[in-house]
Amino acid sequence: MQFLIVVGIVAGFIVLYVGTMFLNEKVEVPESCKEAYLEAQSCESCATKSGRASCSFNDTIEFLKEVKL
Repeated sequence: MQFLIVVGIVAGFIVLYVGTMFLNEKVEVPESCKEAYLEAQSCESCATKSGRASCSFNDTIEFLKEVKL
């Protein structure tokens, strides 16, 4: 019986996660964040090993902190 409760809880979390991902896909990016969002999507800072000097990832993070929704 306890096994079924654990399986039910885990299945509930999985359904909640998938549902959240599905609903999140439907939400559009606000106009005020669209430029920063597009810049962040094309960021390849994780692939560069030379450091963050050539990447504008930090600028994007600072911009997103300043945007008030």
